[in-house]
Amino acid sequence: MAKIKPTLAFQDTAQIEANLEVFAAYLTGLDDDLAAALTPVLTDLSETAMKREEILDILMAALLSAEVEAAAFAAADTLSADETSVSPAVEGETSPPPSVPVAPPIGWFLEQLEIEGFRGVNNQGAPLVLKFKPDAVSSISAPNGVGKSSIFDALTFALRKSIPKLDNLAAAEKGRDYYLNRFHTGGVGTIALTLKPTDGSPSTTVTVTLDSAGARTVNATNGADGEALLKTLHREFVLLDGTTFQRFIDDTSLSRGRNFAGLLGLSRYSALRGALDTLANTRSFNNHFDRSAVLARRDAAAKAIRDLAPRIAADYEALIKKPLEPAALQPEIESACHGALQSIPALAQHCDGKAFGEIDLDACINTIVSEEGGEKKTRHGELVRKVSDFTTAAGKGPSEEDVGALADITSRRDAAVAQTSGDLLNELYRVTEKVLTSGSWANPDICPACERPGDGAVLDLVRTRIAEYEKVDEETQAAMTAWATNGWSDLGSLFSAHLEEADAAQAKQLCAKGAKGELSAAELASLSGLRITLATRLKTLIGEAQTEADELAKVLPPSLVAATTAVETARRLQTAWRDAADQEMVRAAADAQEARIARLKTFVDGANDAFAVAESAMATQRLEKVLPVCRDLFKAIMGQSVVPALAKRAGTEELAISLSAFWSLQDVSAQALLSESFRNGFAVSVYLAAASLYGGAPKFMILDDVTSSLDAGHQLNLVDVIRLQFARPRVADGPQIILLSHDTMLEKLFNAHNGSTEWQHQRLEGTPQMAVLPQSGAINKVRDGTNDLLNQGRAADAAPFIRQYLEYQLGNIITRCKIPVPFDVAYNDDQKMVGRLLSAIQDAVKLHKKAGDLVLDSAQETALEQRGMTISSNFISHWATGSTGAYSAVALQTVMSAIDALQDCFMHQPDPTKPKIFYRSLSQK
Repeated sequence: MAKIKPTLAFQDTAQIEANLEVFAAYLTGLDDDLAAALTPVLTDLSETAMKREEILDILMAALLSAEVEAAAFAAADTLSADETSVSPAVEGETSPPPSVPVAPPIGWFLEQLEIEGFRGVNNQGAPLVLKFKPDAVSSISAPNGVGKSSIFDALTFALRKSIPKLDNLAAAEKGRDYYLNRFHTGGVGTIALTLKPTDGSPSTTVTVTLDSAGARTVNATNGADGEALLKTLHREFVLLDGTTFQRFIDDTSLSRGRNFAGLLGLSRYSALRGALDTLANTRSFNNHFDRSAVLARRDAAAKAIRDLAPRIAADYEALIKKPLEPAALQPEIESACHGALQSIPALAQHCDGKAFGEIDLDACINTIVSEEGGEKKTRHGELVRKVSDFTTAAGKGPSEEDVGALADITSRRDAAVAQTSGDLLNELYRVTEKVLTSGSWANPDICPACERPGDGAVLDLVRTRIAEYEKVDEETQAAMTAWATNGWSDLGSLFSAHLEEADAAQAKQLCAKGAKGELSAAELASLSGLRITLATRLKTLIGEAQTEADELAKVLPPSLVAATTAVETARRLQTAWRDAADQEMVRAAADAQEARIARLKTFVDGANDAFAVAESAMATQRLEKVLPVCRDLFKAIMGQSVVPALAKRAGTEELAISLSAFWSLQDVSAQALLSESFRNGFAVSVYLAAASLYGGAPKFMILDDVTSSLDAGHQLNLVDVIRLQFARPRVADGPQIILLSHDTMLEKLFNAHNGSTEWQHQRLEGTPQMAVLPQSGAINKVRDGTNDLLNQGRAADAAPFIRQYLEYQLGNIITRCKIPVPFDVAYNDDQKMVGRLLSAIQDAVKLHKKAGDLVLDSAQETALEQRGMTISSNFISHWATGSTGAYSAVALQTVMSAIDALQDCFMHQPDPTKPKIFYRSLSQK
């Protein structure tokens, strides 16, 4: 017996496993049998996509199994009440073990990352190695196109098994072909993450490889399950980029809510909610169990039984010579009919010892013919049977009311079909809907089929079109039901038996379409005309047979006619009762199946509704905790009289964003009023707030290009908020933060503090074709690799690395000697930058020389002029104009030597026993 439990509530701070146990108990309150079947797959439904059909079949099988067990128990009920009762305590039964304290979950820092052969990182034989300090805010900067985003992509693939920005490209682009570096001859990409646990145990290295065939393998040290470990790190706020922030603002409320569920640590809840919603979808649910067909069988059987009742009553009265009592029981009715036949002397021998349904009526006819027969008697018997058969046939088929009902349905269906454009577009719309709702399509205003923008959300238009096709499906289903339940299906054999060949062929085609619910109004009119032709034909045949039978009855003995009539009447009763019994079995089976379907639908609806309410309430609880933190962070970053607001509508997944205050305005639109800088400030505040409260196992965050839309002041504010209010080490339980950026201002900020305990900075240089290397602490690798290329005569390949090496050395001189540079140089990142840096150094030297306080000696001045000329004439002038064809390996080797020697012009050696050091400035040693 199904039970209803009133409420379901999840604990905000509990792990999902504990809340799933609460949900399982709630399901038991709904339905014991179905709960036992669904509970074991709840975890899978929250983690992986399981087919709706599989789950529904599992649940239906559970109901069938429960019915079999119940029937077996009832049949084998041989135990006494004492034996089957359960005592309060059983000897030997032990009490539940005491609860064991649960250890706090382990967190993981990112200690080191190695990449080779993946995206823009070739590094064949020499992986890019990046080391990170858990107790420092780290920055990785690089010019555009060097490999910064490839780091983000590599981590994305390691944690999420895919790179959405590539997977979402048009099919013709073959995005997955670009996972691996196209210059790596091994055709294998390798990503190794060294993860440091928060409990102090040894670090674990998880290595992910991807080969050219698309096969992914994962291995881990220390006996760890690498894939499981990566899965614990797959949280929405671990890898954040500027596009994600922008989407947070621009997304629809539903998409934003689903993405935010993951941010709140509710991604598994959201997945399970989606799975339950799919199970409960009425149209899909009914289609899976072919519910309309079950109901059609039930209704058709019920109608057949109703239609047989008056014929049975008429034949009963004809045989017994008195009306059938409505309250009469079936055994009494059959006994009376049996007595009527047995009272005929010639038939008594066939009735003795047999039930009415067992009497052989053909033997009865043979006996009548043999005793009083002849050809006329035989013919009379045949005619009586024909009249009986034709009369039965004439009673089949739909009534005029049924014809009118089907005519209304076909007219509505014709109108619905006129609004659609064929099955192919129906398939296209449904696939498009699936893409748009899968979460893999970024822009809801661009069609995934043609990639063209529209005036509004494509999903709304697609669903409007799908609704038009669903209207056709609805009317088609109604037509099929009407056909099956109103006797239309009985006409097929009658058309074939009694119409002319051409009419019978036409009727066969129309009946086939009618069974599928596809008749048009015009076709139904044609079929109705054939139905009238059939009725006229049957009426003629009945009249002809009855007339001939009446003529023969005049010359035959009355007893023989009466006996024959009684036998044929009994035959009709036997047939009707057998048909009624068969239809009753069909109706009972359909009733039982419908009861199962209804029970299952009630269960999945109850589970879905309760889970949706509980999940939404818990998300609201967490959101209430996030909002004040978000507001504090936003104010610290943006420093304006703007107050963001987040609201979640009860019982839904939708998340609305707004501004509770915009200077003097109250409760206004965030999308309409906020500039891009403020939008990103809003989004990053939400993400940081949620991450600070619901971080979970990953204790690190990778922020890619999150500062690009912020001006310099707000960039500094954001870094200060991260460093002082959010991240380690200032916030002891905060996450480890790693910023990926090409912002020059941000790089200079980190450079200024690099080397301190709370800051860490690394700069990347390189190309996708050759290698990407961290410049900080690895400049010698850049120099050595460049010299190797030049020694091989590969001048064009070496040129980009020379530029990187030169830029580093010039920047190092400027920083160490505190040489001022024009303000705009700090924001430039182009081919002319190295020339401007060299010019800034040379101009500063000239200025100090005129002032008379230049610290460089004459030899250093001469060397600077010579080396500057070599660098400028042999490299900078060509590089700035893109004239790479002018390079020669020999000339570039000269440039490399000049770069190596350039820093000697700005160094001195106070202590002969120690290495040279840079001048403190151009005027001070």
